[in-house]
Amino acid sequence: MTPLPLPPGRFGLPWLGETLAIVKSNHGFYTDRVAKYGPIFKTRLFGNDFVVFSGHEAFHRFATDPRIERGDADPITAEAMFRNSLALIDGVEHRTRKTLMLRGIGYRSAIEAYMPRMQQLIQSMVDAWAAAEQPRAILPDLQLFSARLTGELYTGDRSEEAAHEINDAAAAVRGAFMALPVPLPWTAYGRAQNGRNRLERIVEDAIARHVDAPGEYDDVTSRMVLAAREAGIPVETLSGDLRHLIFASQGGYFVPLTLVTMILGQHPEIRERARAEVLAVAPDGDVTMDQVERMPYLESISKELRRYFAMNSATFFGRVKEEIEVGGYRIPAGWAAAGGIHVTMRNPDVFADPDTFDPDRFEASREAALAPGSYVPHGDGQATHHRCPGENIVTVAVAQYLVLLLRRLEWSIPAQDLSLTNELFPLPASGLSVAFREHAPAPTGGAT
Repeated sequence: MTPLPLPPGRFGLPWLGETLAIVKSNHGFYTDRVAKYGPIFKTRLFGNDFVVFSGHEAFHRFATDPRIERGDADPITAEAMFRNSLALIDGVEHRTRKTLMLRGIGYRSAIEAYMPRMQQLIQSMVDAWAAAEQPRAILPDLQLFSARLTGELYTGDRSEEAAHEINDAAAAVRGAFMALPVPLPWTAYGRAQNGRNRLERIVEDAIARHVDAPGEYDDVTSRMVLAAREAGIPVETLSGDLRHLIFASQGGYFVPLTLVTMILGQHPEIRERARAEVLAVAPDGDVTMDQVERMPYLESISKELRRYFAMNSATFFGRVKEEIEVGGYRIPAGWAAAGGIHVTMRNPDVFADPDTFDPDRFEASREAALAPGSYVPHGDGQATHHRCPGENIVTVAVAQYLVLLLRRLEWSIPAQDLSLTNELFPLPASGLSVAFREHAPAPTGGAT
């Protein structure tokens, strides 16, 4: 029998391969090669012969096949920034630690407990925007909001000084993924190392604070500390995972909130349909979980947002432990592997007209018809495996933000540079200047 072929693609230079191309344009690397070679392609990155799986069938296989194990293949930047994190391990230890993480951030009861604090911070920001007399660049506001919320939900330190420290340190760490790993203090990678060390100190202080005063806090850290103690796991084990969560939470809030503000400013018909749902279900007062769950159009906007925009290019890397066959190709044992996230969700065979922003794709019956591996902004597979634990809290955060924004404000997007930056999380180059005004309710009653 003739053996199956290797995937198409090119290895490039010895050891280096196509590493410079992915460093130069993280998202563009995957988009360009899928267009050229198809959804499954080979390359060489960071010294590893590599296969990228995209398309719903191949992505689902990558995420669920036990012969592909995470870790042992990530670039030096990921290993350095996320050291001691469960993102870089697999197996029993990963699942055990993931269960602790889900206790803190993944369960409905936990998210519901955090909603009043989230609402207070969002409302304060919306009030400031309502008072603005000129168009305002909102990206800095949303970044600082995310840092405040991160402090609120992880560290117990609610000071502005602490929020700015989280904001600055996380921004430095993001720079590692678009830079060569040159560990000199004045390089982007050197600054990222410093940012990681700052986040480590923040986490160590937070754990000590929560251990010393166990009844004082109800947040992600307190719930993870309790879960660790109940499982007989040393609380020090939480350090790397909490650092990873803090970093991910910082971008996990401000990126979708920035982009949803932009896209609804560009599509007033979608915005007004969302406003009608908000005013029918949650016109005033505290935004509750029950209300969020009764606003399906807001949830559809949130999901389409994460499908449409390039928020994540690929998964963390894994290693093929035994030869496998996928999509008509042979993948040798020992190759590194990753799942292409954004390119999978731009597959026109699954999402018709994928370059159009259309929340109705996620109407309940249409979403239910999607094959496994089709919608994967947070990964695929079981929650205790390599799937982002923040998936549900991001959905709630976007919904709560839109409720508080749509209750009060209308907005437009003045002429500016809205091209998306070449960063880990591409965002409008202008910082997104927005012109806000108070929402004028539609007149009621008949003619007089």
